[in-house]
Amino acid sequence: MRKTIRLTSLLLALCQLAIAQSTPTAEEIMDKYIAAIGGKDALMKVTDMTTSMTSEGQMGTILITRKQKLPNKFAMVVNANGMEVMKQTGDGSKVVMGGMQGSRTIEGAAAQQMTIMATLFPELHYAENGVKTTLVGPEKVDGRDTYKLSHTTSDGASTWTDNFDATTGLKVQSTMTMKSQQGDMTTTTTFSDYKDSNGIKLPMTMQQQSPRGPMTMSVDNVKINKGLKDSEFTQ
Repeated sequence: MRKTIRLTSLLLALCQLAIAQSTPTAEEIMDKYIAAIGGKDALMKVTDMTTSMTSEGQMGTILITRKQKLPNKFAMVVNANGMEVMKQTGDGSKVVMGGMQGSRTIEGAAAQQMTIMATLFPELHYAENGVKTTLVGPEKVDGRDTYKLSHTTSDGASTWTDNFDATTGLKVQSTMTMKSQQGDMTTTTTFSDYKDSNGIKLPMTMQQQSPRGPMTMSVDNVKINKGLKDSEFTQ
């Protein structure tokens, strides 16, 4: 009886050890993702990026232009029917949201989270920005095996998650929750159709689900290192 108990305990310990050895760490998952999209050396050479996208909605074809510049600047402009309907800019300390109904400024923890997530290849800069990343565990996303990571800002005020394909290492989903005047707003974005652009593999299709409804964005053009000016990130 005692031999059976000892044998069972040994088998359980070996199983747990095998599982622990087969599951990568959070750092290894992010390293695999960085390698999958081009490698750290190639990504570090990118100082600015402009991504042009289109989406079909109730207002017809929507044009979306996203600009990013190191170390922490970003902007996004949405045009519909020839009119600018939304503009968002981040200068590294605050985020300004402008639209047809006026503008508002976001500061503090919410602005910090948006800035960190909108930084060029944010995974490269999590450590310097004080972001703590932990492995939540395996998770299925649209039938695919992924590893889910949770990220938390240095002050613990903001948390978001990413899912990375267990085989390819590519990011397949991100989920973030922002506080607003209407309450918490959760947005989930899935990434697919990765293609090479200037030596870097980027998702050409992004499907977003938020309280505003579903939205699919298709990338039309990517421009890298065009010398974006700081004035493009203010309004």
